[in-house]
Amino acid sequence: MEGTELGEGETQASDLVDLVYASTIDPQRYDDLMASWQDHLDAVLSASDPDLDPDPASAADDGEIERHFNRAFAILERLGRQGSETLSLGALVEGESRPAVLLDPSGRIVAVNTRAFEQFGVSSGDTVSALSLEATGLTNIRQALARMADEPAGRLLTVTRILSPRDGTTPIVALNRAAAVDPKRPLALLSVADIAWSDRIGEMLRQVFGLTAAECEIARGIIGGLSIDQLASARDRSEQTVKTQSKAVLRKLELRTQAELIRMVAALMQMDSAPELLRTRGQVGGTSRTTLMRGKSRLLDVVVMGPDDGRPILFIHGMLDGHGVTQVLRKGLERRGIRMICPVRPNFGGSSPDGEARDAPVRFAADLEAVMDHFGVARCPVIGHMAGSVYSFAAAAHLGPRISHIVNIAGGVPIVSTSQFATMSARQRIVAHTARFTPKLLPLILRAGIALLDSGGDRAFMNALYRSAPLDHGVASVPEVFALLREGYRFTVAQGHRAFEIDACHVVRDWSEYVDGSTQPVLLVHGVHDPVVDIATVRAFAERLGDRVRVAEHSDQGQLLFYSSPSSILDALELALAPAVN
Repeated sequence: MEGTELGEGETQASDLVDLVYASTIDPQRYDDLMASWQDHLDAVLSASDPDLDPDPASAADDGEIERHFNRAFAILERLGRQGSETLSLGALVEGESRPAVLLDPSGRIVAVNTRAFEQFGVSSGDTVSALSLEATGLTNIRQALARMADEPAGRLLTVTRILSPRDGTTPIVALNRAAAVDPKRPLALLSVADIAWSDRIGEMLRQVFGLTAAECEIARGIIGGLSIDQLASARDRSEQTVKTQSKAVLRKLELRTQAELIRMVAALMQMDSAPELLRTRGQVGGTSRTTLMRGKSRLLDVVVMGPDDGRPILFIHGMLDGHGVTQVLRKGLERRGIRMICPVRPNFGGSSPDGEARDAPVRFAADLEAVMDHFGVARCPVIGHMAGSVYSFAAAAHLGPRISHIVNIAGGVPIVSTSQFATMSARQRIVAHTARFTPKLLPLILRAGIALLDSGGDRAFMNALYRSAPLDHGVASVPEVFALLREGYRFTVAQGHRAFEIDACHVVRDWSEYVDGSTQPVLLVHGVHDPVVDIATVRAFAERLGDRVRVAEHSDQGQLLFYSSPSSILDALELALAPAVN
């Protein structure tokens, strides 16, 4: 009726509905939507019995808000994902055996293969300026990108040198017009054109020509474009020593110049019909990937880090973090002889879906058993990272003696009281409240978040997660860690919102049946400043379980201690791998 003012609750509901639709048009309004939705939920919760879950209908205003959420979700689904070509672009660069990235005409990186991420530290969403390119080379690349729409696929556009932060080498990179995925969106492929050193060929040179390990490293450096002084600096040796070693390499191979060495290795690489595509070349603690077939058509990806003969552990990733590790932790795995086997859970990354949310942790326990059988692992510890804690306990409960120890890192605990939500930071609490009290509205919340990520809002997404946790925000802002987190976000949403939805369903409930069904010793590695799982709830959980649980509290860490405190993580793994003392 004209002249009638809306009440405060009606005004809030009206603003919320406006933001529901605004977020479908402008993904950058996602934060506004989440804040408005939290205000609405807080009002409902404050009027509810604190000992009882609120009526979902009251939170959804008798279905009116639910209708708007469902309509907005349908709109986003019809619009499709801005990054709907992500998988095909990823396949395009992952098919490259050398480090490679895809660039759009503006210089934005739209896809990165594993080798480029590990060698140059860049991820999708970065710009070409994030690469350590010569100034002239960067200018040439920008000019070539501007004109590439007029060039045919496969045309070489320009070449330049690039610095690898990982090992100090300066390989040549070539920019080519990429094959068309979308004819209206030209892309260029920037890939390493230099000869990549092969550990296998290096071993052959050692066996056949008698090169020492030090001489092989000198040969590798020469192939990588390092000068004598750079080699001396990298190896902490005098230039004279390096000159002597380089001459020894040429003498033993009966070559006269370094150019002949490069040509010889190039010829050997061309003759090698089985390149090492599954293991990152020249990297301490390389990464390999395996795909297992489950049933008739379900695929299960498995990533393995650490030495092939290392002591095995199973690592279960969380909701948003994936299986990425820092270089320090990767090197620690190699140094300590630990082999980390990381199955990709269904709906995440490239692993196929496996059904409904119900009993997902139990079904994944069967997947873990298949992984252990594949790698010949009779018994080992299981590591749950963050939300992976639900799955680690479920695995221990269902695999029994095959799991020797449970280690949870920044892990969740069963929600036995709704008061546990109050200790969570704002963004995590919004999602937890939605999953627990109004699960039918969760798809829109998650789908709008995916739209933000697809639009390049990874940093805004990260800031919202950790803005109220300064310690973790500082860790997440470290370039290497942010790159890992960003890859984790995209790993989670690669197939849509379903992976996060299933996890949210489990982490916000009381999953004590998995805890009670397990008997293994438990180590809980937790930061005192964790903004999501309060240390007090971890202590209460440990007290309830008694003597089989040990809590390793870190007073200077938050939720992201997996990235910021590699020594404590490695010590926890050592403790779990130690032989049982009777």
